Amino acid sequence: MGNPITDLRFRSRLTAEIQAVLEKHGYRLPPGGDHIRELVMARVDIALKNLVEIFEGRTW
Repeated sequence: MGNPITDLRFRSRLTAEIQAVLEKHGYRLPPGGDHIRELVMARVDIALKNLVEIFEGRTW
């Protein structure tokens, strides 16, 4: 367990892999330019960090 900000396991690759899984299951990013994609992916990154903490029991 560690800080998700400095945890070496948490890299952009993890976010990209989650995006690939979501797309595989039919979910799509909203239409728009790079700015919209960056905003959405920033929120996904935050949600994923929360999920990692919950998964490892760091939210008690």
